[in-house]
Amino acid sequence: MKIYAVKTLEISEEKLKKICLSIDSEKRCKIEKFINKKDKVRTLIGEILIRTIIFQELSVRNKHITFEKNEYGKPYMKEHPEFNFNISHSGDFVVCAIDNKPIGIDIEKVKHIEYKEIAKNFFSVRELDYIVKEDLNSQLNKFYEIWTLKESYIKYCGQGLSIPLKSFSIDIDQYENIKVIIDKEHKEPVFKRFDIGSEYKMAVCSVNKEISYNIVMIDQNSLINNYSRFELK
Repeated sequence: MKIYAVKTLEISEEKLKKICLSIDSEKRCKIEKFINKKDKVRTLIGEILIRTIIFQELSVRNKHITFEKNEYGKPYMKEHPEFNFNISHSGDFVVCAIDNKPIGIDIEKVKHIEYKEIAKNFFSVRELDYIVKEDLNSQLNKFYEIWTLKESYIKYCGQGLSIPLKSFSIDIDQYENIKVIIDKEHKEPVFKRFDIGSEYKMAVCSVNKEISYNIVMIDQNSLINNYSRFELK
């Protein structure tokens, strides 16, 4: 398992359009439809990040990289079923996790929102109790911890929002062990929580018993330069 993170930077429109020419048309159309430029940049950086990783890990040239999607829209590589990946982005960060088993990752920028109302509507009673038992200064962070753990589990399952958020519960015991509870039974996945700076919460879900704490931080300009060289091969 490996976890990568890129802090996004401004990209000129000209450079953005040029890089888009080297990715598949479906993703390019998706990027072009975004109104917010930050959405364009995050999506593009996520795309060239996974393509660069695939080249490094599998030696597949860019023009030969093709993605299929399962019935819920989760992408995978048909020719390399042992290569599992998942991408998430929020704020200024794009993150990606790869593994030889199913993997889910979620990152969220902590924003001041009406977290109690969201938790009441989408979280279990157990999860809500975990949040509100803390002092007010800690509750927002606890909300985002649960949110990213739940999202990472859904992404690990690869079934999208067909899994209702209230259909399972995240349980964090006094020893900080994290489990999924479905119909009062603990399930198999392993979780790990991360903080990337003070403003972000991140979680990874896998059946791999050893989720690395090491995050490979990649400079955006270095990523673009490396991708441009590999794209020409």
